[in-house]
Amino acid sequence: MRNLLILAVALAACGKPSRSPAPPPPETSAASHPAEPAKAAPPAAAPAVVDATPDVPSGADAARDAELAKAASGVIDAFINSEPVFTRDGKHVVFVSNRDGLPQLYVGDVAKPDAPATRLVTSTERMTGAVPTPDGKALVFRSDHGADENWTVFRVGLDGSALVELTPKAKRQRDGVFIADGKPDTMFYSGRALSEAGTSVFATPANALGEEKVVFHDDKPGFLVDVSHDGKWGLFERVPSESENYLVAVELATGATKPIFPKDGKVTISSAAFTGDGKRVIVGTDGGAEQALVLAIDVATGKEAARYVEAKPATATIAEVATPRKGNVVAVVLNAGNHGDLRLLDATTLKARSEVSLPLGSGAGGAFSDDGTRFTLSWSTPSVPGDIYAVEAATGKWSALRKDSRPGLDSMPAIEASIAEVEAFDHAKIPVNVYLPSGAKDKKLPVIVSYHGGPAGSSSIRWAALARFFVAQGYAWVEPNVRGSTGFGRAYEAADNGPKRLDAFKDIEATGTWAASQPWADKDRVVVFGGSYGGYTVLVALTRMPEIWRAGVDLFGVANLKTFMATTSGLIRELFLVEFGDPDKDAAFLDSISPLRDADKITRPLFVYAGANDPRVPRTESDLIVKALRTRKVPVEYMVRPNEGHSLAHRESQVEFFSRSARFLEAHLK
Repeated sequence: MRNLLILAVALAACGKPSRSPAPPPPETSAASHPAEPAKAAPPAAAPAVVDATPDVPSGADAARDAELAKAASGVIDAFINSEPVFTRDGKHVVFVSNRDGLPQLYVGDVAKPDAPATRLVTSTERMTGAVPTPDGKALVFRSDHGADENWTVFRVGLDGSALVELTPKAKRQRDGVFIADGKPDTMFYSGRALSEAGTSVFATPANALGEEKVVFHDDKPGFLVDVSHDGKWGLFERVPSESENYLVAVELATGATKPIFPKDGKVTISSAAFTGDGKRVIVGTDGGAEQALVLAIDVATGKEAARYVEAKPATATIAEVATPRKGNVVAVVLNAGNHGDLRLLDATTLKARSEVSLPLGSGAGGAFSDDGTRFTLSWSTPSVPGDIYAVEAATGKWSALRKDSRPGLDSMPAIEASIAEVEAFDHAKIPVNVYLPSGAKDKKLPVIVSYHGGPAGSSSIRWAALARFFVAQGYAWVEPNVRGSTGFGRAYEAADNGPKRLDAFKDIEATGTWAASQPWADKDRVVVFGGSYGGYTVLVALTRMPEIWRAGVDLFGVANLKTFMATTSGLIRELFLVEFGDPDKDAAFLDSISPLRDADKITRPLFVYAGANDPRVPRTESDLIVKALRTRKVPVEYMVRPNEGHSLAHRESQVEFFSRSARFLEAHLK
């Protein structure tokens, strides 16, 4: 949730030419035409009706889509496994996989990683966040409807039996669930109505449908990030903005709070967890400066008991910290912006212990086994789709928890990944990921420059199905991490806030120009591409620097910041007050950086995608830009999926988007 406008599959603004008014209509000189008697004006023609009806490909377009769908299917069917968690006895691993076309829950035998996994539930909705129950017989998980982010909690037996919905009444954006060993019949989670900015912590039965009891409420955005194993205390992170966070302990029986960190000043808190005995809190933070830190805070005194200082790189974000029920270890997952890493620390001293040698890539942590000897991890590289692994706490050695067959993977063309730097207008360095077809460095390729969402997100070296697909189609794929990106330090992340967003626009210009000038680039076939905030970036780039781009692909991008702030979820609106500005106090500035205001400057062809149920960037934002371009007869193709939100979660959605956007670019890059 922290990176708020990021595309929900692995997929965040450029020189500003002077804005001049449209030329006046030609005038007729009275001196050159004799006066004529006045005539009645002819009836005005009825204006053409312009709407935002989605396009339906037909004829040659549909035939080409079908051809490209075969290639897209090969990449998409190299499925992703993620979110691994051991069962309580450690004999099985529960995980999420999209192997059947939608993120669903599966269970596999840890001792037999090459044996088929078992799908636990058959559903047409996506699933996430599996948590084994303390008795070891079942698990709870979350699912929403049409990717609308109104998450409901379910319980199911580990054999797939006795499925029950635990929270079917009020529609809420429910966050991750915690069930403490000391309170096995109660689950705790934070949540809010989509229209609300404030957050409540709820307690509700973990075995059957029951009342959602509010145990704590904060008027500002926030998240329950952990619960002590005895079930007495919760950790609540208050998030007024991306760079101002506060951690408090909440007594779950009374709602009373105790401040944990910081004592003063403004810091970013990227992760936090209780130690197994509940006496300390492990905090990942930047300490209010440019240094990545892991701190151990004594709950009783609030004093710092130990500290770990990350050096490689110092500006990395401590993306996750995890602690076991038993054992003296802390797992730390790093986001270094363009790649990830893992550290294992001694829980008492926070000194580094076992070294983990992972390949260049990115991933996410999972959880420790009950005995604390193993930690689950999901990881991917440019050539290997996301998969799940076990890391030995004592040695740092890692091994595959799944060895699934992906028949099409070996036949995919090789890809070359590298990291470059582009000099910005102020001499700052902009990190850029580059993916090229193997052996294509001396060719002139069409180029896709893809900007991430967020805005406070990042593009890391990883398996990216879109990049693999388009590289296989002969494109170069470039991912800039412009200012505002996370993982490169506190100052870099905040360098696009408010009026400084114009500096980020200059970074887009610099990186687009750089990509077009590379020896492997055809400067006349450069595409700007992005989802969510990256979609906003696409629209800004096409309005402010059309000379760089030949075409654009916009996935649910913001067109009008005023209407966006009025229709997005309450949590996102609250956090974007710092990112962009207040829609009342800063109305003039928000209007000046809204792409819809300058839509008459878009002359390049644009492909637009939206999910009908999107709660973050409502479909109406995409409708606005489609109508504006259709009115001026600028080439635009519009794709809307009825069962998607801020997402491309379903296989059929991905296949359609991959093939249609590729066909659209083929036609307009000739």
